[in-house]
Amino acid sequence: MKIPEYARYDYCSQKACEFLEEFNITSFPINVETIILQNGWGLVKYSEIMERFQCSRSKVILCLGSKDGFTTWDNENYTISYNDSSSLGERTRFTLMHEIGHIYLNHLVDFESTQIYRGSLTIEENKVLENEANAFARNVLVPTYMLHRLNNKSISNISYHFGITPTAAQTRLSLFAIDETHNKNKNLFSRLQGIFYRFYYKKRCSICGFYTVSKTIKYCPICGQQTLQWGDGDMIYEKLETNKHKKLIKCPICKNEETNIDGEFCQICRTSLINRCYNVDCEEQLETNSRYCPKCGSESTFFRQGILKAWDYEEPFGDSFMYIPDGIEETLPPPINDDFEEELPFS
Repeated sequence: MKIPEYARYDYCSQKACEFLEEFNITSFPINVETIILQNGWGLVKYSEIMERFQCSRSKVILCLGSKDGFTTWDNENYTISYNDSSSLGERTRFTLMHEIGHIYLNHLVDFESTQIYRGSLTIEENKVLENEANAFARNVLVPTYMLHRLNNKSISNISYHFGITPTAAQTRLSLFAIDETHNKNKNLFSRLQGIFYRFYYKKRCSICGFYTVSKTIKYCPICGQQTLQWGDGDMIYEKLETNKHKKLIKCPICKNEETNIDGEFCQICRTSLINRCYNVDCEEQLETNSRYCPKCGSESTFFRQGILKAWDYEEPFGDSFMYIPDGIEETLPPPINDDFEEELPFS
């Protein structure tokens, strides 16, 4: 496949949207280094190359042919090298996302010329690929829908909220209308709106750390408190396996697995297999990990039945294999005589 004559900006917009969805981006500025490490891609600083080969930064830039960053592909793994000079500041974030753009847009795989040697590209070919990587980076780091909803669109405010340099913020703003057009042409508006929804309505509980994305939730469904704040949480409480109607596939009390029948109760032990708000004036159907109703704060049926423990429940110390109840010393065997020697079966 040959490098296109012109940058495919509509393709870059689509791939940027796919990237935001795939990596479930809900926080800005984006932690680019974490994404790189999660993918198992190599990440090397210019300073590390300088130390390894005992050379100057200018020498590394000359050899790699880039003052910002460079990506290699060895037919198995990608490795991103980047200039970690402190003078670049927030520019590093854009550089790394730019290099991810080369990876995500398959620049090093799809084109014969890049497979041979990236330095063999013509000026025109290199410009096309660089423009595509730039388009990808700005649409990921500052999605158009996010920028559209930002009240203060000053350069300094865009730079602050999305962690990019003022120069990059200026470019992002100047190309905003063009990228909006590409997004509309590719029918990406509703998908970008969903990404914004995950960002704008994300909530965490300051008590139990529960994390969710919801516009209407008032009470934490795990601890029942009105302690939900905007932001990222650190706990996603495990849900029980259900069918499409949110009915438990297996009864947690009697272990009955024949639950795919009409009704909400286990036909063996009468346990409720659908989690609902216990408040008769509400009776909202809830997620299987909800201890409390997120709308009215009442207990859930699963919590009342003991299917779910309190979020801060700890097993009694007596359940530990190291625990010795009072009086057990009398029943223990006599201590081993240290002078007694016996041939060990594994010696």
